[in-house]
Amino acid sequence: MKQYHIITFGCQMNKSDSERIASLFEQNNYIETQNIKEADTVILNMCSVRQSAVDRVYGLIPQLQKLKAEIIITGCILDKDKKRLGENFTILNKKDFKKDFFSISPKYSSNIQAFVPISDGCNNFCTYCVVPFTRGKLVSRNYNQIIKEVKSLVKKGYKEIWLLGQNVNQYNYNGIDFADLIKKIDEIDGEFWIRFTSPNPKDFSDKIINALSKSSKFAPYLNLPLQSGDDDILKAMNRPYTAEKYYQLVTKIRKKIKDISISTDIIVGFPQETEKQFKNTEKLFRKVGFGMAYISQYSPRPQTLAFNKLKDDVTKKEKSSRERILTDILRKSALKENKKLLQKEIDVLVLDYDGEYFTGRTGQNKAVRFKSSRDVLGTFQKVKINKVSAWNLEGEIVKPKLIVIVGPTASGKTDLAMELAEKFNGEIVSADSQMIYKEMDIGTAKPPKNTHHMVDLIKPNEDYNVALYKEKAIEIIDDIISRGKQPFLVGGTGLYIKAITDNLTFPQIESNKKLRDELERKTVEELFLDYQKIDKEGSKIIDRKNKRRLIRAIEVTKALNESFFKERKGEQLYDCVILGIKTNKEELERNIRERVDYMIENGLEKEARRIYKKYGVLKTIGYQEWQDYFEKKITLEEVKSRIITNTIKYAKRQITWFKKDKRIKWI
Repeated sequence: MKQYHIITFGCQMNKSDSERIASLFEQNNYIETQNIKEADTVILNMCSVRQSAVDRVYGLIPQLQKLKAEIIITGCILDKDKKRLGENFTILNKKDFKKDFFSISPKYSSNIQAFVPISDGCNNFCTYCVVPFTRGKLVSRNYNQIIKEVKSLVKKGYKEIWLLGQNVNQYNYNGIDFADLIKKIDEIDGEFWIRFTSPNPKDFSDKIINALSKSSKFAPYLNLPLQSGDDDILKAMNRPYTAEKYYQLVTKIRKKIKDISISTDIIVGFPQETEKQFKNTEKLFRKVGFGMAYISQYSPRPQTLAFNKLKDDVTKKEKSSRERILTDILRKSALKENKKLLQKEIDVLVLDYDGEYFTGRTGQNKAVRFKSSRDVLGTFQKVKINKVSAWNLEGEIVKPKLIVIVGPTASGKTDLAMELAEKFNGEIVSADSQMIYKEMDIGTAKPPKNTHHMVDLIKPNEDYNVALYKEKAIEIIDDIISRGKQPFLVGGTGLYIKAITDNLTFPQIESNKKLRDELERKTVEELFLDYQKIDKEGSKIIDRKNKRRLIRAIEVTKALNESFFKERKGEQLYDCVILGIKTNKEELERNIRERVDYMIENGLEKEARRIYKKYGVLKTIGYQEWQDYFEKKITLEEVKSRIITNTIKYAKRQITWFKKDKRIKWI
């Protein structure tokens, strides 16, 4: 199979173009290679905005000429470079790849962020800029195509959508302008941010500002290119606004859009820029107080009016000096803005992990790093900022709130949880080791269908353990949080609860078939005595009627030579509020009797008989007591009495377990 390799220079639009070119090659049975020497075709996507980028392309020519591969050069290419490079390489425009270039489905380079072009080209003809010559006149993309692409990305889990264009606020397709497009994208369901680049101050209308201020998806960051703070230089650049108009626009945006961070682009050393004119830029730069800025030294570009008509008369030394002055001002204004974030909890989209720190961006597009014991890549996380510099933030992840409701069986946990979940937009995750089993509905007092997660997971004869429970429960809790809802962890199985609240780790002990076969032949009473001999402390809290739990406890304890219940705590995953249902002995026992009566009246005998015939005797309260009845050894009243007695004993063990946890607030 043939291989291709792409080298991309320049802006986000060029990167987006490369994603579409990559997809086109793969549609034609090519595969991508990172090794240029292995490629059958090399595509060089060029940028001509600055001479430095062009120089890098020419610097690659000796290497490219040594390759056997076909070399294609595309992108933003000036006429003189097309002529020179075309002597040795194939030059292609985007339309040479496909007439409707935007219809190509991209091979996205990230699964978190995506670039979505909304227009291409520019009509402004700023006197320093080559874009109108290399990309042509502005063409707006069909908004239906844009909406379809964004919807597809959000459905795939993308969290940040960059809308791209050389002048996005001039977008207009069949009467749908940029503000209208923002509103349409804002209506798309899902948790994601919208960003865009680049706008022009001259077209930044009140309609756009209002649309952004009302958007729930717009990340409050705006790059608003100034280029110069002097009116004469702006005029020479063909930028049709004044320094004062720019400042008024920034003031209006900041007033309308809460907490927005504004960055800018500045060119220093434009032809004939005097010291006084630069001082005007410096003055406005201080006055605005940018959170970030991209400061470049003027680079003469062929075909532009400035290149043809104006002499590049500001020395390299002076350009560098002016760049340093603005950078120093920026450092102070950026630090001032960042200091406002100290001790604040802010949303961060996590974009990278270096093995020690996760890094991401705030809505204001500020870089943040923090540590986490969990993989949070590609998610939104609350981070509390505790350290700032001009360019970066550091913080610690804010653990999401988890409301935990515990207590003995028949204490009213489920009713309380359902009431609170309804009131606080929550979802309930069960922490009951018996409710995980299918077909056991009446005897485990399962809640109404579709009200709890972690219910009806496996068949009664299948093995399950707390490690499996923890893995699945955390996955569900995190999903609930990601959807903006409040998770409730509710149940009476203490180890299940503790596995989540304390992030317990469990030894990966492989099943010992020989030992298990031996233990399976024993009664629960014999198993409990065996376990008591090797783990005295653990035997005080284990469910002595749970055969599966006893076998696993013996297996693990023998393998590790330490208690099955030895706590192996990890970093806490959630900010847990643990509520305990407090009931007195008489009330609890009355509740248990009433519950057992209700179970029997509503078909427990039939359910237990079906389970008995299908799976044999289950060592589970509510089912194990029926064997003698089915064998006509005891009466129905005796069955009921045994269930009540065993349930009361189990409730006492639950109370003993939970009393040890001093975090529980008893209500």
